[in-house]
Amino acid sequence: MKELESSMLFHSITERELERILKCSKSRIKKYPQGSYIFEQEGLPTKLFLLLEGQVQICKDFTSGKRDVLYLVEEGNVFGEIFLFGDRRHYWYDAVASKDVTVLEVPWDFFYHFCSNACDHHKQLTQNMLEILSENNFKITRKLHIVSTSSLRERIAIWLVDSMDEQGRVELQMNREQLADFLGVARPSLSRELMRMQADGLIEVSKKTITVLDKDGVELLYE
Repeated sequence: MKELESSMLFHSITERELERILKCSKSRIKKYPQGSYIFEQEGLPTKLFLLLEGQVQICKDFTSGKRDVLYLVEEGNVFGEIFLFGDRRHYWYDAVASKDVTVLEVPWDFFYHFCSNACDHHKQLTQNMLEILSENNFKITRKLHIVSTSSLRERIAIWLVDSMDEQGRVELQMNREQLADFLGVARPSLSRELMRMQADGLIEVSKKTITVLDKDGVELLYE
């Protein structure tokens, strides 16, 4: 229950109200093994998903075998939400378990039908959902900003500046293959460019962390 209470979806909702929501909405908790599809392109959207444990890739697979990673879903965040308010009849992308995952599946009908009492917690849930939609729209806008640049070095630079902390560190939430898919390049090309940027004194690369050594130099790469 604590994992649910700490999520943005159930922000400002009490434990008692949460229990009522789960019962009324007929939500269920389900597990998916690593590599499995939680939903696929062209599938019929009927649920909202809240990630309780693990990690999920939101991606689009092409017939050529190429995979474009839009973003990663971390624990406590929702996915499948952009199909909730709109007229799309099918999923446009895939949701793939990067690790073994546990999700809460909430039927969409619950968001459309208020009870006769118009409960405050139901209103709060809808408000939370709108805030989540806004946040995830920002993620997609950020991805478009990255892939619209002309060179791989520019893409890496924008991603680094957006992701680094105050000390210039980027803790890698993606493996090298996932990061390459996110940036829209082949993995060997990404690895070569990271090594070149390290040789130029711009960054330092380790297994789980990239440290920006020259912030001004990295920022100048995409001006």
